[in-house]
Amino acid sequence: MNNINIARNLALIQIFESWAIVNNPMNSTEEILSWIQTLNNYIHVSIQKIPFDNSGTWYYDANELGIVHKTKSFFQIKGLVKTENDVCKEQPIIIQNEIGYLGIIGKIIDGVLYFLMQAKIEPGNINKIQISPTIQATKSNFMQAHGGKVPAYLDYFTNKQNYEIIVDQIQSEQSSRFLGKRNRNIIIIIDDDLEVLPSHRWMTLGQIKQLMKHDNLVNMDTRTVLSCIPFSLREFTYRDLCYMKSLFHTDALFNSIFFGNSGIHINRIYQYMNEIKMLDKSVTSVVNLYKLNNWKMNGNEFSNPDAEFKIIYCDIEIAGREINRWQQPLLEAVGESVFALFYCIDNNCMLFLVHTISEIGCFDKIEIGPSIQLGPFSNYHDDSVIKLFHEKLQSGTGITFSGYFSEEGGRFYHEQNKNLLIEIDKTELLNLPKGYFWLDYQTLNILIQFNNCLNIQLRNLLSILDI
Repeated sequence: MNNINIARNLALIQIFESWAIVNNPMNSTEEILSWIQTLNNYIHVSIQKIPFDNSGTWYYDANELGIVHKTKSFFQIKGLVKTENDVCKEQPIIIQNEIGYLGIIGKIIDGVLYFLMQAKIEPGNINKIQISPTIQATKSNFMQAHGGKVPAYLDYFTNKQNYEIIVDQIQSEQSSRFLGKRNRNIIIIIDDDLEVLPSHRWMTLGQIKQLMKHDNLVNMDTRTVLSCIPFSLREFTYRDLCYMKSLFHTDALFNSIFFGNSGIHINRIYQYMNEIKMLDKSVTSVVNLYKLNNWKMNGNEFSNPDAEFKIIYCDIEIAGREINRWQQPLLEAVGESVFALFYCIDNNCMLFLVHTISEIGCFDKIEIGPSIQLGPFSNYHDDSVIKLFHEKLQSGTGITFSGYFSEEGGRFYHEQNKNLLIEIDKTELLNLPKGYFWLDYQTLNILIQFNNCLNIQLRNLLSILDI
């Protein structure tokens, strides 16, 4: 084993150690929660829904087919139409072709690996502050298209080649709202001394996972970055494996991470997805936002009575941001979605039931999603998986995690969705419907290293898993 691989293995062992540390010796969870509460109490935040002013910073441009910013930066909202087999689906879509940073800095302090996390307010957050990556910035932000300050700690990521890079993946965002939107998920480990700003705190991985048990506290961007950690891509010595196994409370997840059948599973699921991509006959077109069928201005909202979201316009004032006041459109959800991941223990190995899903804005037509991904108005056929899900909800049996996670507050207004982990017996689903697969964590962890393979709902659910 060469020196580079030894160093990478050591970094992953340190991540597992950080995962096992719930009681942060530097900043206790109680202190973190008190810090968040204090900031929420004194940071001035004002989000007001206002009428859309076509002469303002954002305006409707018929040539651009939708709502744009005067600088042509940030994002645009246009119409999207997808037609397949004479079935037509149309809706507004966010187009944001630039790739932003979702970056976390890690550092070994007194023998413990910590992650530098940010208390960040996004305009659409349901509860003001959420625990966010070290840096969370669109390209327009760090290129200062807004005329404000450069995001803190940006230099570490623009000079990332000087540091140990643990994660560097370009991953998809919500394909039901964005057209092919992606962000760069990255974790670097530094040795430098750095100033910890009042907006940031050092946290262990185990502590962050404990904080995920609080509704809407750990934001979507943190969850997706942490889900990308490549636990399954290293060859460890027997001694290292024995040590890491001692950090786990159960063998099933350990075996799922290190002793899966990834080669067989990856070939099988890729063949299925490639067949769909090859034979897909759908046609997707960007169209004029204001000419979408059944979408129109209702008061200050652009909406459709049958849609799961509407477009609103807000005047936003948040102290401490790169720019303190601005206006922008946001997408407001109508109702709540439910995302659930079934798992079972099979031969002392944890397996997860995933479902291939094609959404209107998918970058590459189809992605791997969780067992259950239901919108508030979803009208899915009553297959065996959905039927079992409703049975588990009614009985409450097997539910090992249930909580609310917020969606990305920079574009979505007060959107929270129910997320569940549910343990089942594999015999409860003997014959899987088309598009469903049982996969171990090793397989999922390898697939997540490929861009646009696992959707954000599944990545978020995987981030909950704890040792």
